[in-house]
Amino acid sequence: MKKILLTLALSVFVITTVFAQSGDEFTDVDFYGYKVVHHMGAMVQHLDKFGFNTFDHPPMPDHRFFVITPALDHFYSKAIVDTRWGPVVVDTPARDDRYGSLLVTDMEHFGIYAEVTAKEGQRFVLVREDYKGKLPKGTVIRTKSDFPLVFIRTQSFAFNEDKLADAIRRSARVHGAWEHVDLPSEKDPQAIIKWTMKHSTRYPETKELMEKAARTYTAQVHKKTFDYVYKFLQTGQVTGSTGMFDAIDSPTGANHLVRAAGTLLGHLGFPTHHAYYQNTPVDRNGRILSGENGPFVLTIPYDPGVDLFWSITRYANATRLPLNPADIGGNNIQAYNAFNTKPDTNGNITITFSRKDPKDGTYWMPVTGPYYFISRYYGPASKLNGNTVHDVLFKGTKLESKFKATKF
Repeated sequence: MKKILLTLALSVFVITTVFAQSGDEFTDVDFYGYKVVHHMGAMVQHLDKFGFNTFDHPPMPDHRFFVITPALDHFYSKAIVDTRWGPVVVDTPARDDRYGSLLVTDMEHFGIYAEVTAKEGQRFVLVREDYKGKLPKGTVIRTKSDFPLVFIRTQSFAFNEDKLADAIRRSARVHGAWEHVDLPSEKDPQAIIKWTMKHSTRYPETKELMEKAARTYTAQVHKKTFDYVYKFLQTGQVTGSTGMFDAIDSPTGANHLVRAAGTLLGHLGFPTHHAYYQNTPVDRNGRILSGENGPFVLTIPYDPGVDLFWSITRYANATRLPLNPADIGGNNIQAYNAFNTKPDTNGNITITFSRKDPKDGTYWMPVTGPYYFISRYYGPASKLNGNTVHDVLFKGTKLESKFKATKF
């Protein structure tokens, strides 16, 4: 499944309306500045703690996690590599039949490479795009960034209790020269943008945006832009991930507002060809999902037609994170997927989102106040068309066009 993210012929999910809030007007400079600062601010924190060429293997996310809307069915492993001194070799771990993948994201938060890795382990070689020297054996990934992010996912079949998955991911390795670099202040957006510009070859399409943001994107503007993007995402106008995390030259690429919203919907999400995410904040009548509004029942195909796997994860609107088990009676039910559900006689599964266990044979998803859920489809293919949550939930309603699913 090797796919360089260059030419993908999928429909584009684009939101063209940029609206004003409380008299403030936002431009693409603000949205682009927000996206870069959100991403590179997190990368600066990683470098301050771990340095270069070292994997961080955090536990599976919970209600205390630092990245919002995280997936809960695989472990994360991430490293920032230093390509200034030549090739950097990344060895992915050998694994069993579980899913494992590699994602490379550049310093401007574009996904430049995504692949399901080989079961026996695989070697990748990261180099700057202008490198002319000898290359080690392996799959070569060229980048415009001095410090790209390498992100490995390892599927877990028992969430944090899957000790085998944890052991597998910890065998990933990075080999390459690196040197200390002075980091910008995490609290200074303009310094972060200038540092990003210094350590990457800018894209012609975004060069002017970066230059303007370096002059105007202050901490105050960042706070206002965050508030705007956060509320914009909560309006439900962003219903799918198409184009959010794709390469800059991908035909699926979304506009700058949607890409900025993507940092909150998933931050390190996959490009569209690898994974398709749907955001569901309302029921089929347009009413916000909330435990205060009574049970919400969802019946969907157990096998929707993906090449890899699917999952449904619920999050609290207030935090955009999994719920605290203490708030749902000590339960830790946060996600459903193929390995913790079974189809009924009709080949479906039914999930009941409610405050109390319905005890009616459906799968219970505990909820409290306002919430939303993300449906993730890894390996989307034509078989998925017509079978997504949005296809099933909104078909024949007034919201059908709004929640129209991407076709593959």
